[in-house]
Amino acid sequence: MEDWQAEAIYRAHQGFDSIFVAGTGYGKSLIFQGLAALVVNRKKFIVVISPLKALERDQVAEATSKGLKAVMINEHTVCPEVWANLRQGKSQLYYVSPEMALGQAFCSLWRTDSFRNRVHAVIVDEAHCIAQWGDGFRNEYGSLSRLHDFIGQETPVMACTATCTTETFNTIWSSLSFGFRPFWGVDVGCTRENLTYIIRKLENTKNPVLDALSLLPETIPPDAPDDILPKCLFYFETVANCTSAVETLRKILPAHLRDQVQSFVGLTSEKAKERLWEKFRAGEIKILCATEAAGMGCNVSDVDYVALFTAPRSLSILVQRWGRGARDRTITAICFLFVQAWAFRPTQIHKSGKLKGKPVEPKSYAVSRAKLDTPLEELINLEATGGMFEYIFEFSRI
Repeated sequence: MEDWQAEAIYRAHQGFDSIFVAGTGYGKSLIFQGLAALVVNRKKFIVVISPLKALERDQVAEATSKGLKAVMINEHTVCPEVWANLRQGKSQLYYVSPEMALGQAFCSLWRTDSFRNRVHAVIVDEAHCIAQWGDGFRNEYGSLSRLHDFIGQETPVMACTATCTTETFNTIWSSLSFGFRPFWGVDVGCTRENLTYIIRKLENTKNPVLDALSLLPETIPPDAPDDILPKCLFYFETVANCTSAVETLRKILPAHLRDQVQSFVGLTSEKAKERLWEKFRAGEIKILCATEAAGMGCNVSDVDYVALFTAPRSLSILVQRWGRGARDRTITAICFLFVQAWAFRPTQIHKSGKLKGKPVEPKSYAVSRAKLDTPLEELINLEATGGMFEYIFEFSRI
């Protein structure tokens, strides 16, 4: 355990509200678990508000492996036995969605003194979702301050995320009604020295995965060994792109390797998603083509390549997805962003600052580029090397 993790646990245990920012793979979940372990003999527990069922499932499995009792509560797991477990506080960690935490059944529990007094802390995981989703997509993220209507100012609230701009910090601060209790915060940063980041122009816009074929072995013979493929996590904008990518990759692979390429999208059932992640973790699946359904959590430690095939909505999302690579810090990974041509600023400019001759790009390019998240646009255009659309940089420069 690192000093910042121990300090975060100590501060929350002492009753401080807090926000901590630490990169993907830095060990934020250890803080939840450490805090829960401290109160195991006091018959108290921790409520963790989590954005995705896949993330809840990973967190429960990790906590259970360390000897803690952990339960995820969602529409797929809720039953009389789970509610009885929660009412009686039989577990140390309860993972719930914001919708569940603010739902009618949970609110009835919040109003009960015996239940509320056993809640040692409320933790909002992936707290950047408050800014990202709270104003439309999942309104409950913007309404989490309502928790204080039940827990008052006696129970500490902790928010954690891997990415947090000043604007996002301010949104989290106001949405969780911080400022009325002792507060402690830390930004550990998100530098990942075991990751290399590359940004390239997307050449094959109709079938983006063709841009990533060079990540596969140069030759794959019909009798290739089962472990010849690197472990890849590919993010696409649409389900159709995912389907096309899977079909394309399977066509170029020997028959016995084709099942190692699978898709992971929002339409996939929860049971199927669970099986897919377990197979990906175990190495039975080597290439997972996903939409944003696989955007957070999903703790697979040995991903060799992460690639996004379009500009995401923000730099924060890019950092989150790139952070899936090489979570085991003893290995390395390469992270790609294949982005449309319009995302790059034109380079043919006179010394006077005016464009030379005819326009070097359609007007629509500038319009589309202007819609990009500003920090992301600045990153894409950070520096050009040799006139090629490729950028390699240290993450500390972001």
